[in-house]
Amino acid sequence: MPPRSSHPLTWICVIFITILLHAVAVAWIVLEREPESSIEDEAVLLDLSILLAPEKRIEEASKPPKPAPVPTPPLPEPTPPQPEPTPPKPEPTPPPGPELVKPPATDPNLLKKQAEEKDRQAALLKKQAEEKARAAAVQKEKDRQRELAKKRVAEKMRKDRAAKAAAAKRAAEAKRVAVKPGSVSRKSPKYPSSSRRAGHQGTTIITFVVGTSGRVTSARVTKSSGHAALDQAAISAVRTWRFTPARSGLGHAVPYTYKQSIPFRLE
Repeated sequence: MPPRSSHPLTWICVIFITILLHAVAVAWIVLEREPESSIEDEAVLLDLSILLAPEKRIEEASKPPKPAPVPTPPLPEPTPPQPEPTPPKPEPTPPPGPELVKPPATDPNLLKKQAEEKDRQAALLKKQAEEKARAAAVQKEKDRQRELAKKRVAEKMRKDRAAKAAAAKRAAEAKRVAVKPGSVSRKSPKYPSSSRRAGHQGTTIITFVVGTSGRVTSARVTKSSGHAALDQAAISAVRTWRFTPARSGLGHAVPYTYKQSIPFRLE
């Protein structure tokens, strides 16, 4: 027999391996997408007859084909048992509290002493409050009296200043001459005969005071003429002069001082 070529067998193996790899990849993808599926996958039957020798494959091909296996229907999924209803939990009962202990019976005398002590404390507090209020009232009255004293002193000082100002004003008005003395009688001095014979001449300046009656109360020589007889004649003449008295700003007669020049000239 001529030797059979191995090329068809090689290609058959390659095709089989390729189909097998594709089948495995498809199965893996399906399993990854539906991992929780409860339906059992049907067994995949792979025809491995292609791997057999050509002679055996020819013999098997001559045999009548086996009937196709009938797929077994999937078993129905078991119905999950219904959960039994859980009974309601009983509410927790609160723990029993401490038993109320009855207070021991108190002594009536002790209660009486406590009441008396409370009354004494209340009376003491009331007395302290009254004393505090009394002290506050006394202090308030002292403050009021002090303020009144300050006001009286300030008022007195103000009045004193006003009185002093008024007195000073009156004194100034009293000293201020509002009306000068008016001349009533002014005789010229006599020229002494001795001075005339001797040819004495000069001017005597006399300072004199006109009193409140209008008379000259005093006179003196302020500047001499150089001749005693002429100065004495001037003073004698001035003492005989009469004036109306000067008047102050208050209208009272006041003294007034004059300064007068009296010339002596020979004609």
